Amino acid sequence: MNELERLAASKARRAIMLDKAGSKAEAVKAYREVIGLLVKLVELTDSPVNREVYKERIAAYSRRLRELQEDGDGRGPQPEDLYTREKEEKATTALDSRPPVRWDDVVGLEPVKEVLKESIIYPCKRPEFYPLGWPTGILLFGPPGCGKTLLVAATANEADAKLHVIDAARIMSKWLGESEKNLQRIFSTARTEALSGRPVIVFIDEVDWLTAHRQVEVGGEARVRNQLLSEMDGILTKFSRSFLFLMAATNKPWLLDEPFIRRFQKRIYIPPPGPDERKRILEHYLAKLNTSRDLDVARIAEEMEGYSPHDIFSVCLDVQLEAVKRMFEEGLEEPPEITTQDIRRAMARRRPTVSRESVKMFEDWNRRFGAS
Repeated sequence: MNELERLAASKARRAIMLDKAGSKAEAVKAYREVIGLLVKLVELTDSPVNREVYKERIAAYSRRLRELQEDGDGRGPQPEDLYTREKEEKATTALDSRPPVRWDDVVGLEPVKEVLKESIIYPCKRPEFYPLGWPTGILLFGPPGCGKTLLVAATANEADAKLHVIDAARIMSKWLGESEKNLQRIFSTARTEALSGRPVIVFIDEVDWLTAHRQVEVGGEARVRNQLLSEMDGILTKFSRSFLFLMAATNKPWLLDEPFIRRFQKRIYIPPPGPDERKRILEHYLAKLNTSRDLDVARIAEEMEGYSPHDIFSVCLDVQLEAVKRMFEEGLEEPPEITTQDIRRAMARRRPTVSRESVKMFEDWNRRFGAS
């Protein structure tokens, strides 16, 4: 696999060079060879991440091949231009993007907020009281839609930190060999920014895409994983006094290997909401709608076992849409009051996404590796 990937990368560089030089016929032949090699890699790899990367490359090279075949003089976007634009696009996977989210916007999860305050907020305010340093690596894990990303945004705002967001599913470059450089570029920028004294948070979403167990690591995926571990070692050191923090989130913590897990001082379980939290989340969203006085929010919250905060929002959104639809269809001046039955009808159409079986898996993993 490694040899085949190296050959594909070499052929790709040659195809781009020929294309740039205007050798249309030879470039067409070279692109065909690259595509053939990538097709073989798709068939041979066991890694879903690599498979998607190879497929994206096949699509990109195929488009350029068609352009060369259709355009008599070989004009059109040149590969080096596509390559430059792609590198720029990948650089934007790390953005200073802080959504306007505060602690109050994250309903519930009070114990998690306390851990984040102790680990990031307080040290940034009074570092002189932390002679042994503070946690600089935090892993958030739990079912989808339970607030992991929201917590990161709120933490960045509360700490007035610059937030760099990395989508692990996208960081795997479409150009072979670029993924490691992308990670290196992002972390280098973050380290430089942290020297100013302002907190910097690098957040990797869906981190399991980059850190799967060794038995599924091949080729480019293994190199990206090693680069990430190297960057982490530069941040997550004992007695660190840097204001550079690494936060990561995953819905599949059991895919992470132990060397990676150990590099996080804090590993925090973000569970689905219990009845009280579900009630507070419902009240948060329903407060913006025209609801009936006899709406039984507590009873609905009890019936919403297995609904994530995102699921609850989606139910409330569906109820709002239905009420506005009735307003237009019945010629009303405003949406009708929302009742308990309206919400139950929406729940019947939108089932919960968090199963008891998945919760047990998260709880088991938390018992083994949790560190909050």
